[in-house]
Amino acid sequence: MPTRRELAEQVDDALLAHAPVDALRGLVSLVRSAPHDFESRLRIGDALAALGRLPQAAQVFALVLSESSAAGHPLLAIVALKALEALDPAARSLLPSFATRYAAGSAALGRAVRLGRPDPSAPVPPEAWVPVAWSDAQVCDAAAALAASREGLPAWPEVVPAIPLLSELPPEAFANVLGSVVRRSLATGETVVREGDPGDAFFLLARGRVRVTRAGASLATLEEGAIFGEMALLSAAPRAATVTAAEPSDVLIFGRDALTAAAQGLPVIAAALERFMRQRLVNRLLDTHPMFEPFDAGQRVQLGSRFEAVAVSAGQVLLREGEPGSGLHVVLHGSVSVTRETPHGPATLAELGPAEVFGEISLLEGVPVTATVTASVGSMVLVLPSQVFLRLVEGVPGWRRYFEELAEDRRMDQRLSSPPAPAASGWY
Repeated sequence: MPTRRELAEQVDDALLAHAPVDALRGLVSLVRSAPHDFESRLRIGDALAALGRLPQAAQVFALVLSESSAAGHPLLAIVALKALEALDPAARSLLPSFATRYAAGSAALGRAVRLGRPDPSAPVPPEAWVPVAWSDAQVCDAAAALAASREGLPAWPEVVPAIPLLSELPPEAFANVLGSVVRRSLATGETVVREGDPGDAFFLLARGRVRVTRAGASLATLEEGAIFGEMALLSAAPRAATVTAAEPSDVLIFGRDALTAAAQGLPVIAAALERFMRQRLVNRLLDTHPMFEPFDAGQRVQLGSRFEAVAVSAGQVLLREGEPGSGLHVVLHGSVSVTRETPHGPATLAELGPAEVFGEISLLEGVPVTATVTASVGSMVLVLPSQVFLRLVEGVPGWRRYFEELAEDRRMDQRLSSPPAPAASGWY
């Protein structure tokens, strides 16, 4: 007997060969053996739509929307909603009820225990197979009836999980943002983001897996619920990596222009987006920056909460040479310029970008700030109060060691440089 994974691979091959009826035979077997396999039901809807059986496809998408929403699989529900909208724009009328269930303030939101996806290694029993003698029409009709039926599905829990970003919004704003989202289906090997290309959207992986690479080297494999490409909303910089589907997948696209339009008249959307993006950047910093290596995951979260995020405009001074230090600073987004006064005027020592820190020397040595730091562009900076920084220096040897080595590197750079020439690289 083939396993579910093997049968799903046969379905993929059939779809790539433009044989949707053959794909439906496998999908029917998958749903018969596991009625809660909403992904296979969704793919039945896609196959029926490809065959021009639009009313049947719409019925399937409607079932997947309602049941996966109730079952606590909202991302798959959104994919079904977008598929339904593509067939019938009037389906947008379903947005408010979905938003009410998953938006901020919903009594249904909480720590949900969801029914897991079917085991891909489980065999598909013979009784689930489609008779070989069935005609193409019989296969299509059976697939449509099965995928649009609730038979075999259990009662669902009353509590559902939150959706990243969206569940921070009240219902009206939730519906506005969700209305701007676009679904894109990916075949295995298809590229959704290419390194070096301009970015104007971020992506939420609703189904499947994608691989992230840079210059051909593998960086990560992302699964359902992962978010990528969000730096496009903060910067005009080119994409830093390539993202390719590792298997048939669906992504939800949050375009910059569409989000801006959705936020018109609803400032709560802009505020939620700012919080969301800031927290994404903070989490990335906590996970990857070497200064946090002495701390475990729980301690990193606690320490991250002690930093204050400060938005600064171009030309704004964050630290001024000769004045007392105010804390440890980390560039979260944007860039800052480090300068020092000389007899010939200000000399530029360094230009610091995301994840680079400054302000540590004055705190470690108890002296005034040794250079002026000014925002080069509109930026976001994290600030850890000096008293918290010093307590950690005293209590965490790894923290002290990191900053003492950093300060020594910078002092060496300053000694080797001769103002007004720029300092050697090393301002991290």
